Amino acid sequence: MERFNEWLFPTLGNWWLSLLLVLPIWIVTEQFWVALTFNIMAAVNYPYPFFVSPLFFVVDYVTLIIHEAGHTLFGLFGNRLLTILGGSILEILLPFLIFLSGWMRKQRSVAQFSLFWLGFCWYDTAAYCVDAPFRLLPLIGDLPKSAHDFYNILTELNLMSESRTIAMIMFSIGFIAMIASLLYP
Repeated sequence: MERFNEWLFPTLGNWWLSLLLVLPIWIVTEQFWVALTFNIMAAVNYPYPFFVSPLFFVVDYVTLIIHEAGHTLFGLFGNRLLTILGGSILEILLPFLIFLSGWMRKQRSVAQFSLFWLGFCWYDTAAYCVDAPFRLLPLIGDLPKSAHDFYNILTELNLMSESRTIAMIMFSIGFIAMIASLLYP
């Protein structure tokens, strides 16, 4: 057994976080794929397995807080479209900046987890985008359906008919970030 431990731990050295992330990546990818291809509400009410539920609870609510802060931060520029986009911009920008910081400082775990978080944020934004024509997602603070970010963004840019295509591109970027988080070590 001692010989096995001597072989196992050096082998796993850089890959332990990848092993821990495989199942959460599989689950979140499935959840958001269901949201994009079937029904957004199936993703909202997705039954997480008990052992990954705390992870998704924390990641989801931290991301929501950052998203809402982005509206305020980008609202300082005084442009309505930028204010609305600001939530999604900051939601994606912050994990990317944390990744860059971890990468430059050679902090593998920080860089790797931030890639997972970045992928999650792209998935989250894709689901929000695909919901634009239907506006089924419950908004924070019981805001009216007219406050839906991507409904307003895509309406203003005259891209509502392309919401599914745009969402699939976002999902693809998220998927690439998820795979990168597994392969980072």
